[in-house]
Amino acid sequence: MSALPPTLESCRDQPSVLGAYNMCLRLEERIQSEIDSGKDMTKDMVYCRILGYLFHHLPAPAVNGNFAQQITEISFDDEKLLELGKHFYEHLIKVCMSLAHTQTPSSHWSQRSINDLIDGITNEAPNDHQTTKAHALIRDGFQCVVTKLYDRSFAWGKSELRKIVEEKGLRTVKTQCAYILPQSIKENVTLGSSEASFLPEMDFFVIDLLDCFGYDSLWEVINDGNRYELQSVMTMDLTVHDDFNTLKIWFVATEVPNTYRLEAVDNYWLIGLPEYVTFSTPDPKMYPLPNPTYLTIHATCAKVAHLSGAREYIEEMLRCMEDTCVLAEDGGSSKLLHEAILSSMHCTTSV
Repeated sequence: MSALPPTLESCRDQPSVLGAYNMCLRLEERIQSEIDSGKDMTKDMVYCRILGYLFHHLPAPAVNGNFAQQITEISFDDEKLLELGKHFYEHLIKVCMSLAHTQTPSSHWSQRSINDLIDGITNEAPNDHQTTKAHALIRDGFQCVVTKLYDRSFAWGKSELRKIVEEKGLRTVKTQCAYILPQSIKENVTLGSSEASFLPEMDFFVIDLLDCFGYDSLWEVINDGNRYELQSVMTMDLTVHDDFNTLKIWFVATEVPNTYRLEAVDNYWLIGLPEYVTFSTPDPKMYPLPNPTYLTIHATCAKVAHLSGAREYIEEMLRCMEDTCVLAEDGGSSKLLHEAILSSMHCTTSV
């Protein structure tokens, strides 16, 4: 967890934004004072710093617009500020990290199943996890998009790939279909002409937050009703997938189209990985590339989760839940119970 920077250089000529940011600094100072006096204010500090670091990592139009305005309208009500930070924690960062605890089914490909899948692919969008994975593998060249190592099962079952692997002595890996954002955001959503006819409460809040960030076009994407949109997935080997889901690594757009710089919470997680990753596709219409907006949202969540201490706090709570068999009778396990309930709400199982 890192203390908030004392200044907001990107908005130094915008008094209203600076005023809103200073409210976060004042709240941080007050919480730190209580921590120094012996109080356990860890979670309040996480909520406060989530708000503060969003000023540094949200797109500029969002900071200058709805986000700063929300902070200003709250004024000096510390409880409402912390409640807002809690909403971002529970409905955005926690939702993104829930991917790390989503069961992704293994795929066992035979020569026949590979050929059947490839031959059976049509111009229609994929409508289940297995077909989405197949589409993504074809688009991504049967490789992890980061390491460029071939999928072990596909290389074994597809004679051309197997020949390349054997002749060049290439290492292969088991891959998974990695979802950039949680499927629950799109799951069970149907929209009418002007409003949602059904939308789970927590996911409605996620979309509302993303609208606040300037991503109002996501309503149109969600309205397509396709939970398995190809633009929302990438092919990744298991280790890279886990680091991506736990917000340890993320993609940052560069000036070169479809080329991203890999960043991480620490350089340790980048050892052996390329500095830049370029996405490509054999057919942009049939196999569209990962959505840049989705990647930006994931990167923002990852940076804020790391700097605010939210990611570390969530992982600590999860470790404690794994080690705890019985809840304390005196209510001392209430925080663990709350985190467990949140985790169960956000987790989904791909089928």
